[in-house]
Amino acid sequence: MRKSFLQSSWSRKAAIGSILTALCIGFALTACGDDGSSSPKGTGLPAEVGDMAELETYECGMDVIGEKVYVTELEENYECDGEKWFKSYDQTKPSSTKSSASKDTDGSCDSRATDKDGSSSDATTSSSSAKSSSSRPTEILEPEITVNETCTEVGACDAMVKTDISTWHFVRKDGFDRDMEYIYFVEGTQLMVKTIDYKGVEDIDTLKVYSDMTNEISQEYAFNAAKSTCKNGGGNDNKIKSCVKDTVKTLPKCNTNLEGVIGIDTTGIKVICRENEWQIDVEYGSLMDDRDGQSYKIVKIGDQWWMAENLNYADSIATPSLSGKSWCFNNEPDSCTKYGRLYTWAAAIDSVAVYDDGDGVNCGFHAGSCTLPEKVRGICPSGWHMPDTTEWNTLFDEVGGKGDAYGFSVLPAGYRHDDDGFLNDDDYATEFWSVTVYGDISAYVMRVSRVRGILDFAIMVHAFSVRCLKDDP
Repeated sequence: MRKSFLQSSWSRKAAIGSILTALCIGFALTACGDDGSSSPKGTGLPAEVGDMAELETYECGMDVIGEKVYVTELEENYECDGEKWFKSYDQTKPSSTKSSASKDTDGSCDSRATDKDGSSSDATTSSSSAKSSSSRPTEILEPEITVNETCTEVGACDAMVKTDISTWHFVRKDGFDRDMEYIYFVEGTQLMVKTIDYKGVEDIDTLKVYSDMTNEISQEYAFNAAKSTCKNGGGNDNKIKSCVKDTVKTLPKCNTNLEGVIGIDTTGIKVICRENEWQIDVEYGSLMDDRDGQSYKIVKIGDQWWMAENLNYADSIATPSLSGKSWCFNNEPDSCTKYGRLYTWAAAIDSVAVYDDGDGVNCGFHAGSCTLPEKVRGICPSGWHMPDTTEWNTLFDEVGGKGDAYGFSVLPAGYRHDDDGFLNDDDYATEFWSVTVYGDISAYVMRVSRVRGILDFAIMVHAFSVRCLKDDP
């Protein structure tokens, strides 16, 4: 029976991906410095270059990752991520930059910065412009690239790897307790060893006993012999240091300078800097349905206010569209209390109210000839409406598919199949009606599981949950 439902109503699935535009955001800070030119850094990079063409003459590699160079023409810092130069999130101007501040005739520093158009603004004020959270910032701060380096030390003998002859390299003592360097290599199939004595004199010997280094047995014997030579001569006392660099992305530390700034964390969730910590960018509230006095939790995600609980409105006298078209799962009242009610599409859009002129008598089942208004309140409380597919897409674009992480609170409410009765989805998903029609007898639903949301469609006589969306102010 489950198969027939899938064949008739679950097809043409379209997975929703998160579409998040990441823009760089910086804060201009004013510093005082002398009139000298940029001085080279320890890495060989200058503190300042004239333009991007000059910057590109400096290689951006792992040895200079995280280093910043100020580009005078653009008046911006650029940073190396290990492969290329990108506009840095840290736009603090270097002290050697002349445009950062000016000196008064008495030698003191002017605390006001000059804008491009020649006007001046207080640097402290401009640098804290992102602190206000009275309106949503349009910038989105991406994680910064940081590099963690982990180093380990191991004795030269222990560092030897049987399958990597380049690691057969150590310094041991000769018969007179002087340092002798050993370097093993393969020439053709023959194992060779080069020794360098304490005076730097080189000598190369052919180790004929290991004449076929393509043979695993020869490799094994040669490795054991070389390692024994190393250890017996004290080569293990020479430590070999190896370091591994791990490039990771993290948001900068949330502080007063970033108050109110929106960021994307490493899991793709949108967060906001509040009270010196990154918090999920949501706002909570409550809704009282004046029709029956029921209260619902609501949540603001992005610019939308959504019900954070499934609708549980059931007055079929005041709303005739509900008569025989809404249920508690398994007809158990406690299920309605926990999961809300299940509604057919006709009940959800309140088809009687929408088509009170009598022309839409069949709407809600055969909807091909039905024309809905631009916004449909349906059975939602006053000031709220049934969402369409565009509004569902907006929600999941905002949260990257992670509705639960944003307080949307998806529970496995199940559904009612017109022929097969009450069913639960195998992957604990819940379906919510959309007001948008698909074909003659179907409408779109948003199918939300624990990991993602996808747009689907279902026959209008099946019954699913309803979430309402607040009307635009």
